[in-house]
Amino acid sequence: MKKFWIIGHPLSFCLTTPVMNGALKAVDVDGEFETHDLPPEDLPKVMEKLRNGELSGVVATMPFKTPSLEYLDEASPEVKTINAVNVILNENGKLHGYNTDWLGAKGAIEMAMPNLAGKNALILGAGGAARAAAYALKMAGAHVDTWNRTPEKGKAFAEKMGLHWVENLDSWGEEPDLIVNATASSDQSRQSTIVPYRMWQRAQLALDAVYGKTSLFLEEAKASNVPYAISGEVWFLKQVVPLFELITGKKAPVELMARLTAEAQEIQRA
Repeated sequence: MKKFWIIGHPLSFCLTTPVMNGALKAVDVDGEFETHDLPPEDLPKVMEKLRNGELSGVVATMPFKTPSLEYLDEASPEVKTINAVNVILNENGKLHGYNTDWLGAKGAIEMAMPNLAGKNALILGAGGAARAAAYALKMAGAHVDTWNRTPEKGKAFAEKMGLHWVENLDSWGEEPDLIVNATASSDQSRQSTIVPYRMWQRAQLALDAVYGKTSLFLEEAKASNVPYAISGEVWFLKQVVPLFELITGKKAPVELMARLTAEAQEIQRA
């Protein structure tokens, strides 16, 4: 049986595990995903398990998307540009890194905005999800601005990816066509407003990276009559489908995976 670990810290539940296990069983692939809350100091041990064949692959969540880079023998072009990896596979003894997060962002956004060329996008955040969204938007021809609570991290992210850095949202005079929240604000019990009200006036789309939580970001978008408010569950599904196809070489059972996503979310909320 092929064994895959999902690693993160802290990590008590990961939607990928039940969805991938259900999908693998449905197409008769002998494989299994496990969720592991991994202390950062144990990352080298996991990479050794992957290299020696005890594991077939690792899916990296926060905070391992950038630290895992140093263990790769080969990296896909998007991994090199985004500077984050979320899928690491043992391919003939070598560790190959991929990123499906950007495909998730691309798929979710293009559901509502199939033509992104020339659109003005604002990304909130500077972590792996923010970089994936920025890559997807740039590849589609959008103009991308970015803001982050920590200026040093945000400026470095903007410089590396060729984005415009927004110092202060309150004094920024632009009105984006779409806004992506890739901060952790929606993953906290006490959430606060990030986006000034006037910025919602032109926006046609709001996308949140976080799933499984009530999102003040999306609630504010809906209250401002933004036509498309897309949750992190959609982003998740749009990235887990290419993940399935990457590790199996088979066409993903998309409808089943969507149903498994909804069912797992209901169980988590119960």
